[in-house]
Amino acid sequence: MEKTSASPKVAGSDLDEEAGSTYAVAPLEATQVGATHAAEYREYQQLHARFTSDKKAFGRMIRKLDLRILPMLFLYYLLNSLDKSNAGNVKIYSFLADTHMTSTQFNLALTWYFFTYAGLEAPSNMIMRRVGPRIWLSFLVTCWGAVTLGSAWVKSYGDYCAARVMLGFFEAGLFQGCFYTLSCWYLSSELQTRCAWWYSATMLSGAFGGLLAYAVGGLQGHLGLQQWQYLFIIEGILTIFFGLIGFWLCPDFPEAWRSRWFSDDEMRYLQLRVKYKDGPVPPDDTFRWSAFFEAVKDWKTYFIASLLAFGGSVPTYSVNYTLATMVNSLGYSSITAQAMTAPPYVFAFFCVIAIAIYSDKYQCRARSLLISYTVGTTGVVILWPSLYYPNLAGLSYFALFLVVAGYNMQAPAVGSWLGTNVRNPAKRAAAMGWQSTWGQLFGGCIGANIFIGSEAPTYRSGFIILLVLVAVGGFGACIGNWYCLRASNLKKDKIPLEELEGKYTDEELAKMGEYSPYFRYIL
Repeated sequence: MEKTSASPKVAGSDLDEEAGSTYAVAPLEATQVGATHAAEYREYQQLHARFTSDKKAFGRMIRKLDLRILPMLFLYYLLNSLDKSNAGNVKIYSFLADTHMTSTQFNLALTWYFFTYAGLEAPSNMIMRRVGPRIWLSFLVTCWGAVTLGSAWVKSYGDYCAARVMLGFFEAGLFQGCFYTLSCWYLSSELQTRCAWWYSATMLSGAFGGLLAYAVGGLQGHLGLQQWQYLFIIEGILTIFFGLIGFWLCPDFPEAWRSRWFSDDEMRYLQLRVKYKDGPVPPDDTFRWSAFFEAVKDWKTYFIASLLAFGGSVPTYSVNYTLATMVNSLGYSSITAQAMTAPPYVFAFFCVIAIAIYSDKYQCRARSLLISYTVGTTGVVILWPSLYYPNLAGLSYFALFLVVAGYNMQAPAVGSWLGTNVRNPAKRAAAMGWQSTWGQLFGGCIGANIFIGSEAPTYRSGFIILLVLVAVGGFGACIGNWYCLRASNLKKDKIPLEELEGKYTDEELAKMGEYSPYFRYIL
């Protein structure tokens, strides 16, 4: 798929193109910009010229921003992903026997999690827009750490269901909350790479979670506790500790944050560069609950929800919850299988970063998604038939590398695609939460239940469902979203610039958001 130009191809146009912008930036005098915005925009231009004149110094400043923004968000998502992966790890110890659960009840308990998780994502993002990520995300992390710690003493199916429902309640805001926070700090040419570094926490958690589960294997019966109890205790204590630290160290939104890492001019530029990245007319950043309904009515939200649900959540959740069991079925012991789950996630880590750098460099979200789906689906096509032949255990294990890598490569592109194409901050918060609500609800509920224990080790029904959903909801929705966004760009390209000059006020253009005739979608 070819990338459509970010600026209108208009005869005689006099547009200033800003690198990495999705906006065709009209000259300041061509728009009716208010005095405050005009002054801020000129200040931004002066700071931009000053800081970008030295590329090495500019690069150092952005890397310093990365080191201040990414570590806490990375750590939070690492802890979140550890909780998700430990569900699969505890299953192959004595967890089911100790809690008197069947494999079907275990899958149902995992499913209950998604009802609170998915249902509260959009409200959580809207609350975070009001409160700020430093307070809100740290509060959520501390609370779910307490629930994880308490999970070490569940004794029945009912206890575990209650714990999963509470986890969903507190974990709901983290995934899209982190995506949204990053979209407020980085330009479209930088966003997916940063999302990838942040999202890579889930691969490291898969590797670290497997090694941690392996490490507690020798603690069976120590102090009267089981191996799976040690997993919950260790992860719960770590989560509470870092959640409390986050009240001081977690980043906030640009307009509300100060850091001694940056000079006053650097901080001011970092705040203004996102606000005015699309030209002299900034988006309307007024908080309003009506933005939620605007997001609900937007067709872009549902294309991305399909990508998240069927191209991402179904394969990633199903693999996360059954990877240790699959490796165990290849002939390895339970403890060895825990360690063997780590290498596929390490491989996936490098793949996620590589595809994100490629996508940011060429501004091609759709193409990077199609590559990701192709890698993951190729792995499934190899894995499924090889599971029928025990002597092909090596080939099956190799295929797991492709499955884990491919279906994790897609996630940063999905989040950043919507994040860069919804301009209004409040609407973007709502849209990212709402698409994740449907994506996680359908994807999580299906993904947690398609690999049925009675069909092990070949999982015929699970692989059929996975392939159909990825083909339609992944490949199909990606191509459909690309086509619609491209059609919108081409339509705007045909509007003569003369018709636009002086036609709209500053306030009108700000309220239009991505529907402004100057805006161009990232494809």
